[in-house]
Amino acid sequence: MAKVFTDKPIQRFEAVKADNITWNLDKYIAEANGGLDSNNLPVLSVTESKLVEPIRPTSTVGAVTKYSIQMPSQSYNFSRRSTTEEGGADIWTPLFEVDLDADNWSAGFNRLVDLDSNFLLLPLQFDAKEGMIVGCATIDWEHGNQVFQVQVTESPATFAPRGRGNEWWTEWGLFVNNVLVAKTGQIYPRRHTTQLPFAIPTGSQPIQIDVRVKINTWFVTGSPTAETESTPFKVFSTTIWARNHYR
Repeated sequence: MAKVFTDKPIQRFEAVKADNITWNLDKYIAEANGGLDSNNLPVLSVTESKLVEPIRPTSTVGAVTKYSIQMPSQSYNFSRRSTTEEGGADIWTPLFEVDLDADNWSAGFNRLVDLDSNFLLLPLQFDAKEGMIVGCATIDWEHGNQVFQVQVTESPATFAPRGRGNEWWTEWGLFVNNVLVAKTGQIYPRRHTTQLPFAIPTGSQPIQIDVRVKINTWFVTGSPTAETESTPFKVFSTTIWARNHYR
């Protein structure tokens, strides 16, 4: 892109005027919105061959819906598995749940496919062109707290239910080609819809985008009054989309 020169420069010892800011700012915004000069858009640089229709999206039928739309200056790529669109029962029935006491899971970031094999096709894969990739991942998930019985009187001994989930938390991360580019931080027990927006520069290369989860939980082993040791981790839907902008 050609260099944009300042129309109204601020001179030394000169008071700041509104025109110096708004006039120059409007020039940059106009270019970003398509007001390109002859340096950015030379004569005959746009030909009929470049004005082509977008390539129709391709989709995957089954556990995961995927498509990619190719355009002359950008592409949109999408991957989703949810309880309402890909054969699920309703928004209250999870796609899968992990028994944190009995199932296999890692203390670090877990790929969703390692927790449930139906997420094998979820990672978003496409061939990027040099430019920028912006996008977002959206996950509907739940890791609740625990109810257990606490003794409230000694004689006679009586018990009452109390919630327990102190220091339990869940953290989501978004990875591009196995590099962490966005994360949520620690989210405490509840059902939550989490979004992970991101923006990164890219070269012309294959891209894979996936989300991973880190879970922290603990319980008192062998507690005689506990109704459950740890609550299950549940996932209801996961969506990843990315826009690759290039020139």
